Parts: sequence; structure tokens; C-alpha cells
Amino acid sequence: MNRAVWRKAIRESRVQVIVSSVLLVLFGWLLVWLMSFIPTLMIRDFLKILPAAMNRFMEASAGVPVDQITTNAGRLSILYVHVITMLVCIGWAVGRGSDVVSGEITRGTMDLLLALPIRRVEVVFVSAVVAAVGAMVLAVSVWVGTWIGLATTNPPEEVSPSQFVPGMSMAPIPPPPAPSQPVDVAIFWPGVFNLAAMTFCLAGLTTLLSSMDHVRWRTIWLAGGLFIVSFAVKMVARLWAPGDWMKYLSFLTAFEPQQLILMENDATRGLAWRYDGTLVTIGLAGYAAAAVIFARRDIPAAN
Repeated sequence: MNRAVWRKAIRESRVQVIVSSVLLVLFGWLLVWLMSFIPTLMIRDFLKILPAAMNRFMEASAGVPVDQITTNAGRLSILYVHVITMLVCIGWAVGRGSDVVSGEITRGTMDLLLALPIRRVEVVFVSAVVAAVGAMVLAVSVWVGTWIGLATTNPPEEVSPSQFVPGMSMAPIPPPPAPSQPVDVAIFWPGVFNLAAMTFCLAGLTTLLSSMDHVRWRTIWLAGGLFIVSFAVKMVARLWAPGDWMKYLSFLTAFEPQQLILMENDATRGLAWRYDGTLVTIGLAGYAAAAVIFARRDIPAAN
């Protein structure tokens, strides 16, 4: 396989993966540090006054009961579905996937690339490998940020709101805060692999869209729209009982990092294999279909 293709793919993606990794590490540390200031029982008391519909929406989003979300580990698991984490990972997947075919055509460099002694399938293969490695690097960066945060801060103490605001409660003086329980950072690994698998899956689907188009920005918008529609379908299937069958129409149904992190170990192993395997399979199918389409299509002139 031509080394020039590998050097080109790595050179074009290294800045994005380095910057994204640093951002995720810093954000992970920052979120853990901020969470250390919020007592767990304060959040639980706050959730009690919320409408039941809001609690159901939170459970549907996380895939686990609210009681588990409010634990120290549960609150830190939010990092793996946080909007900032998702934007960075989506940016990597869509950015790499859209650049494979439509990006090269838009820049007018596709003719130069295909002038090399390579097959078109090899171009897609190299892109898939780079996207997979980058997806894993980004997911591990989230874990590293979590680890640094836990190593430099203490878990929040179990303190009720009445200990902070005088006169807030007429109940007797509450007992002293419960000692902080350390969070084992190893429990977050199932979430890491699930996040990486989702990123790779989206990269594969974006590459499929890219193989059929010649305008990169249109590919990016289509991939972004696909993610939004998939998320909406997943939430409808979760919240609307008659629409439970719709979960099979969204690849994000297999994206459940919080559920995998907070479940018991024995149950997590089988579910993790099923979720991650589904996402990786869809991603590989996207790349395979993209390779077939790219190998058969004509390359138009750059706009």
C-alpha cells in the first residue's frame, strides 16, 4: 500500500486529534473538579421537586434510574454524553468522514490522489483506520481527564441542603456528612469503548454519504442531520411506549455509555459486546459500502 496515502491521512488529521484530545482531557478534569463542590444529597432533594415527566426524560436519556445518576459515579458518567464531549467526537467523525471523497473533490485534489499507484478501496481503508484510531484516542482522552480529576479532587460529601441554608428545614440538625467514597476510575472503561464505537460508527456513515457526493459542506450537513434524527428517534422510542419498535431505526440506540458504566459488571460485559459490536458493524458496513460506491463512480471536476 502506498506510504504517501498514509502520510497524507495522518498529516491532515493529526492537528484535529491533538487539539481535540487536549480539550477533552481538560474538560474532563474541569467537570470532575466542579462536581466535587456539589453535594450528592442536594441534587437528590432537588430532583424530588421536579415533575415526574422530567425525571422520566432524564432516565430515558441516561438509560438508568435517576437514583443511579445522582451517585458520585453516576454524575461523573455524564461526562461521556456531555454536549461538549459529543461535539468534539462528532466533529472528528464528520470531519474525517466527509473528507474522504467529497472533501477531496471540493478541494480539487482528488485527481492528484488517484494519480498515485493505489486503488480507490485503499483510500477508504486508510481513512477507516485513521478514523478508528482517532476515535479511540478521543475516548481515552475523556477517561484520562476523569482520572486526573479524581486524582486531584475529592468526591462530594453526602450533605443535605439544610446544612447550607439556615432555616431551610424545620427538621432536627442532620448528622455529620458521610465520609467521601472514592470512585474507581476503572468503572468508566465500558463508557470509553462505547463512545469510541459510536464515533467510529458515525465516521463510517459520514464516509458513505461522502462517497455519493461531491460537495463537502453538504456531506457535513447531511451527517449532522442524520445524527439529530437518530437521536430524536431514540428518544421517541424511549418515551413513547407504542413506538418502542422505532429504537431499531436509530444507531444511537446502541450508544449507552452511562448504562454500561453504572450497571453491574456481569451484566455489563454481555451488553457492552452487543452495543459496541452493533456500532462497529454499522461503521464497517458504511465504509464497505462507501468503498464500493467510490470504486464505481465517476469523479466530477472541482467546483
